[in-house]
Amino acid sequence: MTDERIDPGELRVIAPSLGKRFSGINASMLAVLPEQAKLIPIAATGFHVRGRIPRISFRQFLRHCWRDQWRIWHARRNIDMLVGLILRHVFRFKLILLFTSAAQRRHSWITRFYYHHTDGLIATSSAAASFLDRPAVVVCHGVDTEQFCPPKDRSTAWAERKLAGRFGIGVFGRVRPRKGTEEFVDAMIRVLPKRPDWTAVIIGQTTKEFLPFKRRLSSKIDAAGLGSRVHFTGFLKDPNEIPRWYRSLSVVVCPSRVEGFGLPCLEAMASGCTVVATRTGAWPEVISEGRDGYLVPCQDMDALADAIAKVTEDQRRVHEMGKLAREKITSQYRIQDEAEGIQAVYKRLFSERGIKV
Repeated sequence: MTDERIDPGELRVIAPSLGKRFSGINASMLAVLPEQAKLIPIAATGFHVRGRIPRISFRQFLRHCWRDQWRIWHARRNIDMLVGLILRHVFRFKLILLFTSAAQRRHSWITRFYYHHTDGLIATSSAAASFLDRPAVVVCHGVDTEQFCPPKDRSTAWAERKLAGRFGIGVFGRVRPRKGTEEFVDAMIRVLPKRPDWTAVIIGQTTKEFLPFKRRLSSKIDAAGLGSRVHFTGFLKDPNEIPRWYRSLSVVVCPSRVEGFGLPCLEAMASGCTVVATRTGAWPEVISEGRDGYLVPCQDMDALADAIAKVTEDQRRVHEMGKLAREKITSQYRIQDEAEGIQAVYKRLFSERGIKV
């Protein structure tokens, strides 16, 4: 069923979400769609479309959006591109095909085949664009700076968590090796004994596949005598808890071994946290080393521990860097900036067919 606010005949852009597995691709798309809807009639279709997202069922899309006018099919996954190509070339839908890539690696031959048959490309960072062998427009992800914002009093926000210490340091993301969870735990085992006022929090789900990995990390934490100072939250059912956790923490660590873009860095900086991040995803493009955060090599626990020890030795530095981080995000990485950047690409693609939007 279509959303009651949407007239299928007026839709200009379709945002497919046809992959069954929920990932950061879905999260970033769902975050920007409400802002895009303020600029152009757009709706998502497929899996994981929920909340205040304009939506249309695939059946109604097939029924109402065939040959009456050109529409943009904005794909973000291989399956999205494949379906778009079939709809246009087999069933003759009037679709302008656009693909957004966040990957920082050479794409598989099938992905390259798909995007070479699209009408336009967007990359979420300059690094991602460098792995494409066609020109792409760089449009960075943004964050909702009203949802992700500093607290009135961070000390009070942390105290309400009823955890040990006066300050919190945390990591966001699923508990698994790829996310650098083990490097974070090892760094905490080294740093926390020197920082009695700090407590670490690991915020994210552990899927069944990685339960043995989590148990091994818990054993390392207990063996170091830090069981009361390293806390696993598990899966957070209430999505509003995520921004609240950012407001509770003073430092956020983004230790991933590999990332496409990596929204936690932006969310943390928007929340006024100082960030220590690995050199992957868009993080080297976002963080100004030593000014609003620190960057370290991927899978380098020694460098990660040293950077965390450096930033946590002076709470005034944490506060000042967090303030500068917030200023950067509100000036360059708002969700509105992302929507406007994508809209400019839409306008160009329509203009190439003599269509005004």
